[in-house]
Amino acid sequence: VCDQSHLSYYIQTFFYAGTSIGSVFFGFIADRYGRKPSIILSYALAWLAGLVSSFVKNLVGFTILRFLVGMCIIPLSEDPYVLSLEYIGPRWRTLPIVLWALSYIVFSMLCPWLAYGIQNWTYLSVCTSMPLLLIVIFMRFVPESASWLLTRGRNEDAVKYLRRVAFFNKRDIPDNLELKADRGAKEDAKRVTFLDLFRTPRIRKHSLLMLCAWFVTYCCYHTNVYNTSFLGTDVYLSYTLGSLVELPGMLLVLFGLDTLGRRWPMIIVTGVAGIVGILSILFRNGSHVSVLVLSLLMRVCLTAEYDTIMQYSAEVYPTVLRGRGLALLRFAGTLSLYVSPSIVYLSRLDPTYPMLITGVMSLVLSILSLFLPETKGKHMPQTLQDGELFGADQRILDFPCLGDKGEPTNCDSPSASAAVSC
Repeated sequence: VCDQSHLSYYIQTFFYAGTSIGSVFFGFIADRYGRKPSIILSYALAWLAGLVSSFVKNLVGFTILRFLVGMCIIPLSEDPYVLSLEYIGPRWRTLPIVLWALSYIVFSMLCPWLAYGIQNWTYLSVCTSMPLLLIVIFMRFVPESASWLLTRGRNEDAVKYLRRVAFFNKRDIPDNLELKADRGAKEDAKRVTFLDLFRTPRIRKHSLLMLCAWFVTYCCYHTNVYNTSFLGTDVYLSYTLGSLVELPGMLLVLFGLDTLGRRWPMIIVTGVAGIVGILSILFRNGSHVSVLVLSLLMRVCLTAEYDTIMQYSAEVYPTVLRGRGLALLRFAGTLSLYVSPSIVYLSRLDPTYPMLITGVMSLVLSILSLFLPETKGKHMPQTLQDGELFGADQRILDFPCLGDKGEPTNCDSPSASAAVSC
């Protein structure tokens, strides 16, 4: 079927279109109907579409099913992370992203060898689809986000889930917990729209900066992944090595975010990735091995950048906007997937071109990150007012580990006391 190989690009384009639409659709579902329904729907749809696509031989049907899988691919990983984050206090908020990154690394290392062992795309598709059904069943035992329930006025349900979590962790919670729900958050939840991401000055600034960050991070990371796979002589080994070097990036996140905060690690790793990418021009006439080593070094930084921006963006937005905010950011990230293949294609002209381009993009992002607020030790904002006040008292050169190491601070708003999940 070599004369029809171009059809794979059309199928991949529809898959990318699905990721763009799905990121917005499931973000709306998460804010309107809850984090848990969004997770269940995305996993169930991905399982069904993935399983059926394994046996469909019709091109149109297969393309539609790949579009549906694409819709779910980002919510599959990021929505459970957001749900867990809303149950964890400032002290432990780095733990979910580390566990998420570790599971991604392990399965990324296993996938190429699973493909190598099966040698049949139909069976491979079935093997990767079936575990999703287990998650759908498991979600029956996972509580809904207490923060989200409070913003919807469902105080009794929030208290019920919090008591269940407290019992499981052998902790006591106050009997008057139901009195801590915030009326402002409930009113915001009824009238909030996507336009609120740009309606007020500070939230608008954070949204624009985060949109740039997600587009650049997604573009640089996926370009590096695709490019690394083609640099080696063995695609299975190259992909495995690329996944393995993400482990140091994850360790940087583990020790960096809780020590240096979110903003400065973001500035540092994007800056180093940018420098490495630009320096690759010095190896234009070098061997593929030297370019591969530089690409893998850049991968370490991009992994840390990817994991940092995941946690960072979830902490910046208030609860009433978090689902929609992340949906818009994911949409911006998926748009970069249309650009990445073109950048990788430039490696046919020179193997260092993709690294040079993504290096410049990372360096620009490093500078822009100076204007983001620090979220380390801060309760996550709940209302629109919290989101607008967030970071108002911070300066560009503020450094968390040189400041007060006391208890986490609130968002300078009474509603922050309602942040039982923070």
